Amino acid sequence: MPLSHTLRIVVVLCVANFFATKVQAGQRVDQIQKRGYLVCGVARHDPGFSEVRPDGQFVGLEVDLCLAVAVAVLGSGANVRFQPLETVHEFLSDATIDLVFHRLTWTLTREAPGQLEFGPVYFFEPQSKKTIAPLAPLLRSGDVDFIRIVRWTVFALIEAEERGTLTESARQTGPSLGLPENWSRHVIAEVGHYGDIYERHFGIASTNHLPRGPNRLWRDGGLLYAPAMHEQLGN
Repeated sequence: MPLSHTLRIVVVLCVANFFATKVQAGQRVDQIQKRGYLVCGVARHDPGFSEVRPDGQFVGLEVDLCLAVAVAVLGSGANVRFQPLETVHEFLSDATIDLVFHRLTWTLTREAPGQLEFGPVYFFEPQSKKTIAPLAPLLRSGDVDFIRIVRWTVFALIEAEERGTLTESARQTGPSLGLPENWSRHVIAEVGHYGDIYERHFGIASTNHLPRGPNRLWRDGGLLYAPAMHEQLGN
């Protein structure tokens, strides 16, 4: 039975919407690469996480995570600009900011309106009432491809600490993300693995010493875990 005129219109609109969504998903990554640098929203003064030195340089665990994403997308941590933020609204109102690492707790109410989406948890912050706050980067819901890159960049940092290095197959996951083949190797070479980053900013020799506690790897009794970056036989 031939499709009715109305049904044909509905089908055409659905197909058009599907392809429009597919095109839009990669726009953020394209914009970053054409621009030549990543714009990362961070805190101006949050010792250990993100703060500005007298010379104007940003330092901190969240700063290093921004650098890791820049290396993944652009090949160098030098290609990042930091934008101090105070509110989530500032991120929403400025489309040039690509993502935010700002000690934000992942909550449903922040995601529910549909404009924002959290990436992977990168820090479990102990709370005074014996609960744990999961901190995660904040991105725009429509930036699907970019969200995937941020997610696997954080996972690569965790996996590299767990294994001591990244396996050869894990290093060759670039095509799955639209990145160069050895993207993850370059990330680890420039910023180190998760344990290196934590030690720099919260280790015993730092001015913000904080025992790793829940931020230890799962095998060491912590909560940090990264899914496999490649298929394993039998899985």
